[in-house]
Amino acid sequence: MKKYLILFLCLTLATPYVFAKKAKKEEVKKEQKQVKKQTKKSPKGEEVAPKEEKCCNLTLVTLQDSIAYAYGMAMGKQTVGMLEQMKNDVGFDLSSEIILASWLTQLEKDSTKMLFTDAQLADIYAKTNNIVRSAAQKKKEAEVLKNKEEGAKFLAEKEKEEGVVKTESGLLYKVEKMGEGAKPDINSLVQVHYSGKLIDGTEFDSSYKRGKPADFSLNGLIKGWQEGICLMPVGSKFTFYIPYELGYGEYGQGPIPPASVLIFEVELLEMTSNN
Repeated sequence: MKKYLILFLCLTLATPYVFAKKAKKEEVKKEQKQVKKQTKKSPKGEEVAPKEEKCCNLTLVTLQDSIAYAYGMAMGKQTVGMLEQMKNDVGFDLSSEIILASWLTQLEKDSTKMLFTDAQLADIYAKTNNIVRSAAQKKKEAEVLKNKEEGAKFLAEKEKEEGVVKTESGLLYKVEKMGEGAKPDINSLVQVHYSGKLIDGTEFDSSYKRGKPADFSLNGLIKGWQEGICLMPVGSKFTFYIPYELGYGEYGQGPIPPASVLIFEVELLEMTSNN
């Protein structure tokens, strides 16, 4: 929400500023003539660009000129990003001409040209926040429902595969390699190699890629890991198919979307402690 407030604060909507098409054409022609006059020919007949930095009838001469232009670039990039996000989030395609007009009017510091009072701006901020918040909630609800449906279908199909076992909690697992060591319990410290994926194949974590096994206390892990690793003798390798209820729930975490079924390949290397 703060991003949109920053956008409105930076732009402060005001009198529409519309450039006349005729004036634009005349400016373009004038600029083209100036560039043509400044362009020189090398001994080989190649065109050589003028030394001064020019753009949009601007000539950057001093350091302050460059700083001013850099600030404009930064604000422009930020504004473009915010506008794209607003379009994606709530479907608003805001007018760049109105935004530019408001911004220029704000720079003039002439309150008589402003269309809105501070109170009216505050009301617009509040309405925008409500719209964005509502859209975000609907988007999340739709994503949760979609992931639940796709996850349930995936688990139902996986359960039918040969070698896949389902526990009472709903955890599915497949033994890739059965070890001969001791089994950990919920209070154990274990060392494992693992990779974690979503059902679409997206890998979100891997100790293999880091080139180093991970050490965990089982009582601090998600329920699917707690239950699954306690089924593994040291030296085993299992694949877990974890329902979202035994994973990160309806909220997800980091790169893991809400209500996601998780697929983990886990090698139990050793049990470093069994308190």
